[in-house]
Amino acid sequence: MIRELMRDGAIYALAAIASRGLSFLLVPLYTRLLAPAEYGALDLIVTFGLLVNLVVALEVGQGMARDWAEEPEATARRRLASTALLFTLLVHAAFLIVALFAAAPLAKGLLGSTELEPVMRAGLLFIALNAVFLQLQSQFRWELRPRAYAVVSMLYAGLTLILGAVLGKWDGLQGVLWGQAASAALASLISLVLLRHSLELTFDGKKLARMLKFSLPLMPAGLAIFCSFYVNRLMLNALSSLDEVAVFGVASRIAGLTTLLIVGFQGALTPLIYVHHREQSVPRQLARILEAFIAAALVACLAFSVYAREVLNWITTPDYAASAVLLPWLAPAALMTQMYIFLPGIAIERRTGWQLMLTSISAVVSIGLNALLIPRWGALGAAVATCVAAIVFLVLWLRASQRFYSLPLRMRAVMAAIVAYGVCIALDLLLERSPWNAEVLLALKALLVALLLGTTLFVGLVRRDDLARWGLMLTRSSARVQPAAVEEPVKEHTACQHLRSDR
Repeated sequence: MIRELMRDGAIYALAAIASRGLSFLLVPLYTRLLAPAEYGALDLIVTFGLLVNLVVALEVGQGMARDWAEEPEATARRRLASTALLFTLLVHAAFLIVALFAAAPLAKGLLGSTELEPVMRAGLLFIALNAVFLQLQSQFRWELRPRAYAVVSMLYAGLTLILGAVLGKWDGLQGVLWGQAASAALASLISLVLLRHSLELTFDGKKLARMLKFSLPLMPAGLAIFCSFYVNRLMLNALSSLDEVAVFGVASRIAGLTTLLIVGFQGALTPLIYVHHREQSVPRQLARILEAFIAAALVACLAFSVYAREVLNWITTPDYAASAVLLPWLAPAALMTQMYIFLPGIAIERRTGWQLMLTSISAVVSIGLNALLIPRWGALGAAVATCVAAIVFLVLWLRASQRFYSLPLRMRAVMAAIVAYGVCIALDLLLERSPWNAEVLLALKALLVALLLGTTLFVGLVRRDDLARWGLMLTRSSARVQPAAVEEPVKEHTACQHLRSDR
């Protein structure tokens, strides 16, 4: 499984680095095109879109993903994918029609003013078109077509950057949203062309019922995750101001760069786990991968934290300087909310009830802490609440997943590395109050990052032989990666040969 993960993961990672690199350019662009209050409104609309994607299509994409491995025949898979896409199109079209009629009260409730009704209308169109694109994009993952996934991901990011910049310069926030809507529409059309052999004009009620039987119980858990990690924006707007939402949003976008560490795994790991999880060697392989990822995550989060002020001075305006103090909290939170993919026990055993329980606990923690801390500390309070909720979520998920699909993790090495990370963060706080000049501080901060990296190797969280072996696999996999191009659908990927015997 590791060889397949390295091969497909390399393509997903390269695509994600390119597409998210383009998306990252939106931060310096939008912070200069938009006033802080407008950037805060944009962040709220994007957050509202996440909620809509969770609720409107009833998480049917999750159901399709789970049933894909149980449909070995190409005809059955086409009906499955087509049914999921048509359902997504229909329900989001219905939502868009209703929401456009209610644009004024939505603008008042979400953005605080009916004067932003035109902005809300543009945002609603973007939300609906983006939902369709996400459904199409996920189809490439389940077909194990990483190159096509890379093409549409980078295309969407590039279109968003170009059209958002051009239309935003012309019409401010409303133009930015029109640009994002147009980008989603164009990327969806190209995805349909690439998936023309995988889709047909058909709708299977029985397959929809089976998909929804799996996905509907996930909706409350999805809402709980939303409350855990995204309700902070809504509460910041209600308890503070749009300017504070903007400060938090910029910090979140920069902290999200740490998730580049995980994107290759996100694209390739889940389908491979569903295929190979019964193999005896897989739990140990997953444990070693997770340990190496924890080491890389700690080093990356420390780097983002110690260089937060320098990064913000470089890419944003002085209006967003307050975002620097949020990064030490939001960088690790961004990764912890995604690390459940390495812990597949709940998904493998279909324990959706457990998922709901764990996410509900983290949601309660998040809402409670946001309500307590935002009135006192503003955006910093929201960042602290988000980080604590992420810790609660990950720890509970780890314990539950180990019950159903145990991984032989070396917890002593993990805890030693986490303690070293905390010590380095504390030392950085002392450095910030020191009288040394900027050049000396930059060098000392680099030393802290190197110290943590060395600690992860010393405690055995990452072993040199593992690094050498994975590096060789990655080199060989990368050498086989051809430039991304439009490709014909593969009838059966090597990993798919295990599908018939897996279930």
